[in-house]
Order: sequence, then structure tokens, then C-alpha cells
Amino acid sequence: MKRLLLFLILGWLFGGVQAQTDLETMMATRGEYFFSLPLQQREEAERLTRLCSIDKLEGNHLICYANEEQYHQLLAMGYQPMLLMPPSMQEHYAMWDGTNREAYDWDAYPTYEAYQDMMKQYASDYPERCTYFELGTLASGRKLMFCRFNNGEPDGKPKFLYTSTIHGDELTGMMLMLRLIDELCTSDDPRIMALLDHLDIFISPCTNPDGTYHGGNNTVYGARRNNANDADLNRNYPDFDNGPHPDGKEYQPETLMMMELAEQYPFTMAANYHGGSEVLNYPWDTYQPLHPDDEWWQLVCHEYADLTHEHDTMYMSGFDNGIVNGYVWYPIYGSRQDYMNYYQQCREVTIECSIPYTPNPSTMPMYWTYNHESMLRYLEQCLYGIHGRVTDSVTGAPLEAEVTILTHDHHGSAVSSHLPVGDYHRPIKGGTYEVTYSCEGYYPKTLTLTVADWETLVQDVQLVPEGYGVEEGGPSTGSGTALMVYPNPTNGILFVQTLRATSLPDQMYRITNLIGQTLLTGQIMAENQQINVSSLPQGMYFITFAGETRKFVVR
Repeated sequence: MKRLLLFLILGWLFGGVQAQTDLETMMATRGEYFFSLPLQQREEAERLTRLCSIDKLEGNHLICYANEEQYHQLLAMGYQPMLLMPPSMQEHYAMWDGTNREAYDWDAYPTYEAYQDMMKQYASDYPERCTYFELGTLASGRKLMFCRFNNGEPDGKPKFLYTSTIHGDELTGMMLMLRLIDELCTSDDPRIMALLDHLDIFISPCTNPDGTYHGGNNTVYGARRNNANDADLNRNYPDFDNGPHPDGKEYQPETLMMMELAEQYPFTMAANYHGGSEVLNYPWDTYQPLHPDDEWWQLVCHEYADLTHEHDTMYMSGFDNGIVNGYVWYPIYGSRQDYMNYYQQCREVTIECSIPYTPNPSTMPMYWTYNHESMLRYLEQCLYGIHGRVTDSVTGAPLEAEVTILTHDHHGSAVSSHLPVGDYHRPIKGGTYEVTYSCEGYYPKTLTLTVADWETLVQDVQLVPEGYGVEEGGPSTGSGTALMVYPNPTNGILFVQTLRATSLPDQMYRITNLIGQTLLTGQIMAENQQINVSSLPQGMYFITFAGETRKFVVR
């Protein structure tokens, strides 16, 4: 009996060793390793995140990916990874080849050609809503494809970015994005029409097609996390705390394409869908101090997660009831989320939408049900907060101005107004804020603004050119109103503007001549008000308002 027991134990041990050997051989062929590592202390995660791609922390184990170089470096340092079957190789799934589109029920992954045809067909069938474009073509011939949605007039509206599958084997988000594209094209629901009227929406279902179709264009079996160059694209972005190349690699073609897109289009908000967990991971990933808009992030992330609980209370129920600060979970360096937030003034979040990386596609309708309302609500959050246009007070020309919330903004959280119409968009937690508008060559203006959660405040601002209509020495920079008058000289209409917010009611102006006689009086009712002085003879006059006096000439 003892011999039999010993034989069974030895057989089990040998079988385990053989299984690990077989997995190692298979992963060496793939060029990508999937494994778990025990975690003894939190500080060890900060060291390991520089050596491999941590995907998640489960209890006291890290689930990780590594390319061949990273894996052998771990072995050389004495780590003993427990190899796991790659998620995309645990089961074969029948693929949808694009035929019989009417019967397609979003329960099969598309082949690459079917995916490409679908994206192009939406733009062809619904040109009044949808535009198709490509960021570029990879060496494999595969493309980074986008659909763009609006009502044909994109200027002056918040721009929103939805993407998925930056890790090629995380496919739930890809299917969610395709189905959202379908809804934006085909639905006449007033809510969808309102989104098309008020937003400029960009969607890319798969931003790592070489990873997704690593096994060939007709299958997702064998899909990899990394791209064709063995790079984790979500570690390949500039990092404000860890340098321009935190992963030690050159920027990958996919990274450069996405960075160029973000430079070209000033996105207000974004989300990037992942798999492997069920949680909203908000900034920062790389940095322990909180994002300036941490309260707003918790508000919108809880809204997303809470809405999913209406369908399944166990879905997105971990961490802080479905949300987690990225660094608190585990640190990573070079994430796209941090790049977009810090360098591009865009509020981007990472949404982990399924525990299986490559789920059975028959479950895709379930994930759509869980996420659908949340996805629409997150889009609508882009419309809340403080919005408006910044223009030249004299010519009305749109300006590229900085919009900064005093004692609040830092680490890239301030926003800018953008041409061609000078629009700005600032999602923010409800509250009262001192907001400064500044542009080179113009006097800054600071306003006290109050906005509530789920509320839109429209605040248009005119900035006065430096020196325009002001006597030598410029306006007061003290605690007064910084009174501006223009044009100077005037032919009959004088504009009076205050550069800082003031209590306008009960503020009277007085116009006097050179010997101090009062000729005109009135009340300033707006920050930029015109006064008819055509009744005054040609000559020099003074206007006094809120304790400040300016000289002007009538011709």
C-alpha cells in the first residue's frame, strides 16, 4: 500500500513537471509566457512590474505575461513562475465569416476580414452618421480601424474616444464596441440621436489586431497579449513619473498611431476596455498621489459599476464595489490611461469588463446587457461639467486658451480651448471653483463658477487683447475690477469690460470731462457692456467704475 501511495505521489509530481515542461515548450514557440508568481510584499510588485507585464493581483499571487527575454530574466533572478495555459488556447471557437449578417446575433468572434468588412459597411450604409477611417497599416497588412460618429457638424463639440483590445487576447470589449457601433448606426432612439447631435464619437474595437489574430486571420485561437514585436502596448507610452520609454522599447507602430490621433483630436473623455477582471481602474497607474479629479473619477466609475449591478449584483462587485485606483491595485508604468490624462488633457479610464480574457463568445450578449446602459451613461458624462467658447473680445475670433481651476489643477488636469471655434470642455465634480482663462497676448480673466453633478454649465468668455484701449501702464492688477474701455478713440459707442468677476449689480459708472463735471452716469449690468457716448462733443473724457478710472477720447 505504501509503495502504491509513493508511486501515485511520484506520478503526480512527474506529471506536474512534465506539464510545466510542455507549457514552456509551447510558450517558447509562441514567444509569450503566461504565469503566476507568489507575492510576498507590496514592494515586490513595484519591482516586478518593471520586469514583466502584471495583469492582475489575485490574493497573494500575481498573474503575469512576459516575452521570452523578460521570462528568462525572471528565471535568472531566481523567480519560479508557475506556467498557466494561455487564455486564448483553452478552447477552440467557431468564427463568424461575415456571411448572413441579418442572422448574426453577436455570439461569435468575427474573422479579421469580417471585422474589416463590417467596419467599412457601417460607414457605407449610414454615411449621415458614420465615417470610417484607418490610422495606418501594420507590417502584417492589418489595420487600426475607426468609426467616427456625429451629425455631420463635429466642430465645437466634446470629442469622445472608446477603444478596446490593446491586449490582443482580451476580446469582450471588442465585441461591446462592435455592437455599440451597430446601435449608433441603426437606432433612432432619441437618446442615441442626442448623443450624435452633441458629441463627436470615435470607436476602435481592436487596437492590437496582430495580437488578436496572431493565430491567423480566421481564428482567435492563439491570440496573444503583445503585438507582433513582443511589446505590451499598454506599457509603451510616455510616463510622466518614469520617463519617455518606461518599458525600454521604442514606441511601437500602434502606439505612434494612437499618439498621433490624440494630438490631432483633443478628446475630452475616453475609455479603454480590457479583460481579465471586472472593475473600473481609474488614474493614476504609475503614481501614488491622487489625481486632482479623484472625486469626479470615483463618481463616474461608481455610476458605471452601479448600473451593471441592476443586472447582476456579482458583476463588478469586487474592490470598492467595482472601482479601484490603478496604483492601489498594482502599479504599472507606461499605460495609455496615464498618457491620455497627463499629456493630452483627456479623462481616460480603464474598464476591465470580463474575468475571462477570451470568453466563450456565446456569453457576449450577456456582457452587452451588463454594460450597455453604463456605456451610454459614460458617454453622457462627457456633456456635463463646464463648457463654453473663448474668443477675442474685439474681433470675436476663437482663441486657444488655457482653462485652469485655481488651487485644483495640476499634473495635466487643466484643459484648453481649441480651434476652429475656441470651445473647451471641463468635466468636474460638482462644486464652486475659481476658473482662470488665459491666452498669450491677452489679459487673463478669472470667474467664480458653480456647477452640480450631472449638470452642464455653459460659460463663454471673451478675453481682451493686451494694451487694447488701455492707457500706458495697463490695467490695475490689484483687487479691483481691472476696467477695460475700447475702442479708444471711439466714434460714439464705448465698450466697458471687467477682467475679473465682480458684483455687478449696484455698480454705477460716471463719465466726467477734463474739469471734473459729470456728464453721464449709468449702471454696469454685464461684464462686457456698451455705452452710447455719441452725445459727447469730441474731446478727452474719464470713466470711473468700482473705484477705477480710465481715459478715453471721442472723435
